[in-house]
Amino acid sequence: MALNKTATSKQPRRVEVNQRALVDKVLARYPEEFTVFRELLQNADDARATKVVIEFQTKGYATHSAGANGKTNGIMTDIPDLLTTKLFKWVVRNNGDDFKDTDWGRLTKIADGNPDEQKIGAFGVGFYSVFSITDSPRVLSGGKTLEIFFIGDQLYTLDDTCAQSKWTSIEMLLKEDMQVPIPKPFDLARFLAATMTFMSCVENADVTFDNKPFMKIVKSRQVPKPISVPKDMIPRSKEDTMHIKGLSVATQEITVELTDWARAAGTKVTAIHRSGHEILSKDPVKRKSFWDGSKREAPKVAKATKVVSRASTYDYPPWLTHRAKYAVYSAQVTTKPSKDLNKGLRAMTKKDPPSHFDFEMVYFSKEEQDARTVEENRDPDVGSIFKGPQGLFPQLDGEYMSRIFIGQSTAQTTGIGGHMSGRFIPTVERGSIDLTNGHVAKWNQELLYVGGFLARLVYEQEIRKVQDTWPAVNGAVVPTADARASASREKAMYAMRYFTFQPSTPDAKVSKILQDAFFDCFDYSYNVHFPILTNSGIQSTKDVREIHADFSSFMKMVPTQLPTSPGDPASLVDSLPEKYSVRTYTFSDVVKELQGRILQEEEMVGCLRWWVNFISGLEIDEEKENTLTFLPNLTDNAKSRVGHSTRVIELRNITKFVDSSVWLPWLQSDDALPPDTIPFSFTRTLERRHIPTSLLWEPMTVVDWLSHLISPQIDAAHDICKNSTYSNRVLAVLANIWPMMPSDMKSQAKDLMQDVPWIATNLGFRPPGGAYFPEADVFRDLPVVSVSLFDPQILTVLSEFGVKKHLNFEELFEKADKLSTWTATEMIRYLNTDTDAMDRLEDIKKYAVFPCDKGGKYCITDLYLPHGEIRPLGLPILAWSRSIEKDSEDEQLLTDMGFLRHPPLEKLIEIAGNPDPKVQRAAFGYLASKFDELYDMEYDPSKYDDKPFIPAVRGTQDCVGAYEEVYSDPSWALMGFQKVRPSVDRKIVGRLRLREAPSAKQVIEVFKTSPPKDINIAMKWFAFLATKQVLSPGDLQQIAEIPIVPVVEPHSAEPRLVPPRECFIGGSQYGEDHLYRRLFTFVDFGENANRFLKACGVKAKPDCSDIVHILIKDPMEFLEKAGAAGDPEKYLVELRGIAVGYEGLSEEDKRRLKNAPVFVGYHTSTSPSPNQSAPVVKDVFQLVQASKILLADDMENRRIFGEFVWLAPQDELLEKLYESVGSGYLSAHIKYNVKPSNEQPRWARCEEVRTAILEKLPIFMHEFDEQRLKQGSAHRKWDEKARFIVKGCGDLKVDKRLDSHYRISPEHQRESYEFHVSAEITTEDSGRVVLWLKKTDNLDMYDVAVALCRLLFKTHKKHDVLSLMTILETDKEVLRKRGYDVDRIKQAHEAAKLEDKRKEEQSEKDARNKRSEESGRGHHGGGTIRFRSRFLDFFRWQSGSKGAGKVDVKEIDDAVKELMDQCAKGQATPEEQELRNREHSGADRKMKNVKYCTELKTTALESVDVGGAAGFIPVWRQITARDEIPGEITDFANIVHGLNGVLDLSNNENGIFNIFWHPEDNDLMGFNRNRLIFLNLAHYTKHLESMNTGQAYIHWYYIILHEIAHNKTPFHDENHELLVAALSARFLPRLHSVDEVREYFNCTADV
Repeated sequence: MALNKTATSKQPRRVEVNQRALVDKVLARYPEEFTVFRELLQNADDARATKVVIEFQTKGYATHSAGANGKTNGIMTDIPDLLTTKLFKWVVRNNGDDFKDTDWGRLTKIADGNPDEQKIGAFGVGFYSVFSITDSPRVLSGGKTLEIFFIGDQLYTLDDTCAQSKWTSIEMLLKEDMQVPIPKPFDLARFLAATMTFMSCVENADVTFDNKPFMKIVKSRQVPKPISVPKDMIPRSKEDTMHIKGLSVATQEITVELTDWARAAGTKVTAIHRSGHEILSKDPVKRKSFWDGSKREAPKVAKATKVVSRASTYDYPPWLTHRAKYAVYSAQVTTKPSKDLNKGLRAMTKKDPPSHFDFEMVYFSKEEQDARTVEENRDPDVGSIFKGPQGLFPQLDGEYMSRIFIGQSTAQTTGIGGHMSGRFIPTVERGSIDLTNGHVAKWNQELLYVGGFLARLVYEQEIRKVQDTWPAVNGAVVPTADARASASREKAMYAMRYFTFQPSTPDAKVSKILQDAFFDCFDYSYNVHFPILTNSGIQSTKDVREIHADFSSFMKMVPTQLPTSPGDPASLVDSLPEKYSVRTYTFSDVVKELQGRILQEEEMVGCLRWWVNFISGLEIDEEKENTLTFLPNLTDNAKSRVGHSTRVIELRNITKFVDSSVWLPWLQSDDALPPDTIPFSFTRTLERRHIPTSLLWEPMTVVDWLSHLISPQIDAAHDICKNSTYSNRVLAVLANIWPMMPSDMKSQAKDLMQDVPWIATNLGFRPPGGAYFPEADVFRDLPVVSVSLFDPQILTVLSEFGVKKHLNFEELFEKADKLSTWTATEMIRYLNTDTDAMDRLEDIKKYAVFPCDKGGKYCITDLYLPHGEIRPLGLPILAWSRSIEKDSEDEQLLTDMGFLRHPPLEKLIEIAGNPDPKVQRAAFGYLASKFDELYDMEYDPSKYDDKPFIPAVRGTQDCVGAYEEVYSDPSWALMGFQKVRPSVDRKIVGRLRLREAPSAKQVIEVFKTSPPKDINIAMKWFAFLATKQVLSPGDLQQIAEIPIVPVVEPHSAEPRLVPPRECFIGGSQYGEDHLYRRLFTFVDFGENANRFLKACGVKAKPDCSDIVHILIKDPMEFLEKAGAAGDPEKYLVELRGIAVGYEGLSEEDKRRLKNAPVFVGYHTSTSPSPNQSAPVVKDVFQLVQASKILLADDMENRRIFGEFVWLAPQDELLEKLYESVGSGYLSAHIKYNVKPSNEQPRWARCEEVRTAILEKLPIFMHEFDEQRLKQGSAHRKWDEKARFIVKGCGDLKVDKRLDSHYRISPEHQRESYEFHVSAEITTEDSGRVVLWLKKTDNLDMYDVAVALCRLLFKTHKKHDVLSLMTILETDKEVLRKRGYDVDRIKQAHEAAKLEDKRKEEQSEKDARNKRSEESGRGHHGGGTIRFRSRFLDFFRWQSGSKGAGKVDVKEIDDAVKELMDQCAKGQATPEEQELRNREHSGADRKMKNVKYCTELKTTALESVDVGGAAGFIPVWRQITARDEIPGEITDFANIVHGLNGVLDLSNNENGIFNIFWHPEDNDLMGFNRNRLIFLNLAHYTKHLESMNTGQAYIHWYYIILHEIAHNKTPFHDENHELLVAALSARFLPRLHSVDEVREYFNCTADV
């Protein structure tokens, strides 16, 4: 640009370029490994070099060499360690043309490309890749040298001369950071072998280390064989830029030699990447990708080793040789770019595009690919030298794909199995070819057409080779699946996979353009053939059909594509364009198949199935009618063999088929069929309803079949008029199909056969009207059918065809009167078969013609069945020829006719009262055995309470007792009641519903009228009643007031009876001089009897309240009487008793105890020693108020302040009592003033201690209950430094001060006590805990443990400190060995932290909700929910309380809310346990029938694991239950769970529902124990059959609400009723939403 000098007077300045930064940016575009070698080899090839030498030099070698273009005097003689020896210099030499002046000039210019159109270089930046390893490259060529180097950020050059040499050399002194060991020789050899493939000139490459060769690569190519350009291929690109003038193919071989010591250096490539060439298995489990998402071992990296063979030396190493052959297909291309394209390319590349060049493609044969696989398998750690990243052989389906070469490899893949090389114009960094920039993109696209053309040519060549060598037998191609074709099949599959286009990278458009050219390069007007592998070898796609399951069973002549499976790799067939696509079957194909051969039966079945399914699938009638016009073409040509026989049927002759719904499974394959009926085996798999409409065949009828069987042409084996066996067989078939036949068809069949003699009898063949059934032959003179009559359907068929069953009724009785050969058995059986006779049964019952077994004849209604169990009862028995089994047909027949099976209950009880003991026993035994079967439903005990029939014992005498006099539990005889005889089966005792025990009223009456006379009898009675549950709490309270306890007075002969209320049990446990013996009166009747007395209110011993009253009255007297004036231990025993019973004391007793001076307090006292030794220290005690006593929770503080305060005894039980009545903790009343000085902020020990505490404190804390902790879970947040930190200091003191309120004598004490400590804790205002450590060489972890325990615990023991100290000082592994589950504790600790966080978030959420509720309160008015459905009416009746409407709505709402809040809390705390569902017998409250709701009825429950059958609901079982928990528990648990949702409790943490199994008391519905609701599964199963699910929901809804209401009141009174009603109204809408409830009420719309 010319300057306008008039515009300015200033001089222009040159723009400065930071050349170092520019070079760095250029280098950034060359990230691949071996980039330097790639660029320098390309330069050598452009210079027409045939050989390249790469030298790696160490510093020692380089400094001793002449460095003059290949002339060296190396000094190394040993085999080098290639893994560790660092390089100093690289040298790359080639024997190409010497540099010309223009070459020297371009070398000093960045981006000044080679203008020669036949040269690869275009952008002039490739050489500068050397700056990635050196800052000063030196070029030597033709006796000249040029060194390029940096001064600052600018590049400079220095020219010089050197000795003349045939080599052009580039010497590179390595940057300091690049002075590393040699690149892996194995990987370098792989790269060079691939790089040299498409080079025009370079044929040899040697690599040396300090001038010693360790790698040699030789490329040799045979003379190319010309290939004619196929006439039907288009040799021009789409824009006519590229013209293919010639084609050729040559075999090329690469030989790589590598020393063993170089190969021992290994490879960076992992073996896992070398599996891509293998064919992917159809089994996904066997594919590598199946496991890619799972954890697996890290892939093995090839291990480098320094070991070499013994024969190996530096100068004479053994060489390992590798060879590979492949075909190189070449296209000789000339170009005719347009002027515009030529201009654009010149602008971009600074030179004209080439006028001609060779475009080449590599085809690796399957044999060579397999050889590479063998190499990989032989050495999986290293693999093949020809395969891998940047390797020569690609992976067809793997990671390393074939690439585009522009002289050498680019990063652009082709998408198929072969590399391609051509004069593409790449991007600057050679990563891919440019398909985005205008003219360059057009050039590359046109050139890709040549690639697609060449790929198609190669495919056609290779697939035709396979086709030409495909095996054949007798001129017929061997099927592809045949083992003889395996080699050809594998080659064909390989070729198709080779040319299956995959997405190319990094530019996906490359493979798409190649694919389009691959298919479009043929002139379709000349060639519509595209050869592929089929099930019949190689065939053109126009002759191939898509595989289809409907046709595969019978289409055998037309080739089909090979089957595929889901997950198979993409196939070449999948990408075929429309013009080459595989076609579907046509009807013409089917007709040709049928015309060409006779089908086997299974093939014809497949053909018929296809046709029927196709026709039946047509929904439009017109379309179906049009399609059926093709049916004659099908049937006229279809022939098939029948089974494996030689018989052939033609479908043109078939008009009928065997209807499976009628004939099967009765008709067999060997049965005779009409000739126009197709055998059923052909239509078995067809949908029978579609056969008539699809094939226009009619079902074969019974008339068709029978007509054929009686036709003249029937064979002898199937002649039903001569062959009795087949006649009976036909009857069996008719018997099975007869019920399904229409009446008109039956009539036709009967008309056809009525005169035909086809019924086989004992007198020969007869027409149906001339034959009889066996039962008609009472007198043995008739022709009887011979067929087996076990099948009732055969009887029906014979009857309908006319076979006779009976004689005339009058004739029968006439013969019976004249003949005497018949028996009662035969006559009754005959009468049973004659419906006319049975209709006249009432008349027959009037005749006394049936014999008795003891002689004489009786009417039917007077005779009993001949059962052996009835005979001892003396009743008339029917004479029967054989015994009659229970529930047999004979028994049922006789019973139906009116014979008596069993005596009536009234009669049986009458017989049981017979004076004869034998008859009595027989009658009661019969009653017992038949009770369940016969008498249970009519038995009513009240009808027989005055009739003696029950075997019993009164005293010691057997008797027969009435229902009101006998009890099933024999133990009640102890009190004078009758018991059932031991011989009576307990089962019948239960069936007779005998009461197990007398009523409570009867027992009480016995106590009133006949109390025990002496201690022995009383002991037995009391012990016995202790084992029974007859008496309720109210009954026991009555007995407590009756004088029934005999007490022996010292001076009285007769015992005195006193009420249980006036007695105490336990005198035997106290000595005669015991304090209690002087205060109370005791009785002892033994353990069991005492249990009964206790239930009546007798105390086992004076309880805690009795003792407390005496103690408070005069503590010092109590102390003296306890013998504890000098030693308080005996007194402490009584205090421990009070501690145990403290929670049971009334509030008034607790208050009085708290204020009374009755508690022992200690302080230490020091006195001089009499012998002038150490002073004597002892404990002094005194009785004082609890509020003046402290609990010694810190042993160190106890030692310091023990003489100045009253301290509680060191006893865990007593300490709990002292705390309950107001005693405080010693540590809580000591003020600590921690005084750290000279802080040590950099003391590393602080962080070590903090880490140890955070790591090991959870191990120490995991066994402690949070109730012992001062601040709960606060320590779990100590991992935050804002909450816990450890600091060091030079000196650490603590000042302790005791609260003066607790001092015994304040005037004699110091104000404070100062101590030196090694560890102590302070708490900052922010709440952060600071642990101070005194800097010392040996930190005492005991002091650390003391400080932590005082901070963490409300009170702690010495062993707590020792335990914590041990854990802090012990390594975790040692703790594991000592039994600590460190990992589980850590997991639990982390889980607890998460739970703490969740609770905090929930607490914040609850607080927000509460504020929201409070702010919204008052905006919603109360109201009554109204329902208009059967649902409302039912619940008004079910739960309505007339008084509910009179109660304040808000008060009820508050009560309901309180109840549901309690439910949400789960189990009650000890303080809340006063509200329980306990029945208070005798309480001044309204009581109802509460037997279904009482905890007192079941207290012995054990937890049961039901394996998840009840979900999250706990399951229990009464320990006395013998039955296993039934399977209905799941249904019940579902109902409970559903009601849990109805009550809106599903999201609460604490569940309230429990299920228990108490089958002995299935009337018990449930109970409320400490706010937990227990529901009885036995009650549910009891009503299972009488309730549907909706009723069960309603039933248990009210039971649960009933129990929840007990949280508020334990009584069944008006308040309880109101609460239940309010609760039910609250949740009725939610209950109504349950589907089962809505179904029960037939609700169709929301209420």
